[in-house]
Amino acid sequence: MHRTQPWLGTLVTVGVCGAAKPAVAGLFERAFAAIADIHRLMSFHEPLSDVSRLNREAWQRPVAVDARTLDVLRLAARLSAASAGVFDLTIAPLLVDSGLLPRPPGAPAADPGARWQDIQLRRDGRVRFRKPLWLDVGGIAKGYAVDAALQAAGPLQGASLTINAGGDLRIAGPQPLNVALDIAGPRGPLTPQLTLANSALASSQGSPARRRQGGAWHGPHRHGRSHRALSLTRFVSVVAPRCALADALTKVVLARGRAAAPLLRHFRAQALVHDAAQGWQQIGVRP
Repeated sequence: MHRTQPWLGTLVTVGVCGAAKPAVAGLFERAFAAIADIHRLMSFHEPLSDVSRLNREAWQRPVAVDARTLDVLRLAARLSAASAGVFDLTIAPLLVDSGLLPRPPGAPAADPGARWQDIQLRRDGRVRFRKPLWLDVGGIAKGYAVDAALQAAGPLQGASLTINAGGDLRIAGPQPLNVALDIAGPRGPLTPQLTLANSALASSQGSPARRRQGGAWHGPHRHGRSHRALSLTRFVSVVAPRCALADALTKVVLARGRAAAPLLRHFRAQALVHDAAQGWQQIGVRP
């Protein structure tokens, strides 16, 4: 049984295998309600979201946010520290300048020197910015929504559950899932297939989401520390225990390639990388 709804800028599919129909009563509603909550809280485009309120107000005063938003920001801060700033949520102004995101209405101009360290996560659950900045949690929030949907759906005795949000995938239960890694553009004769069981998978590539502006192509991924544009042709898939973690780590692997191996091992993750020069590579270890 499968149900699909549009959320998070993509189509989200919830699937159940091996369960009788009465056993899944309410499961789809719970899963999609959890995803809708994350969309409402963390969308860059929704003017009343926590993210939009932070971009408008957190430079002036501490802003109270939902515990789930705070959870995402804490995970992002952990990954930013572990990657020495390669992963950084404050690159949103670069994406706005490239036409990939709209300018956040009512937000002060972002300080070009702002970085992830300027996001203060206070003990009372409020957030304050040391400098005016714009943050975008789109990718990591999508992974977090997949994790939240799986938790909200609840376990099913003897059944398997899959949540797929545009390539951010989480599977739980006894039935493994075979996933083919299909890249955009020219490819070699080999398309790897992974067998996933009780794990998460996320993939990133710049070319499908690129935009042409000023005579040049711009992709959605930037190096958080140097702000340089990342490869439009490199394809990365990361397998990790959580989908939020897998999604965020794809950006680090896009930026650092094989140099990301220690970070992947630290988070019990594995990456499969494809580029035109070297074909497919495996980096890190399976969790």
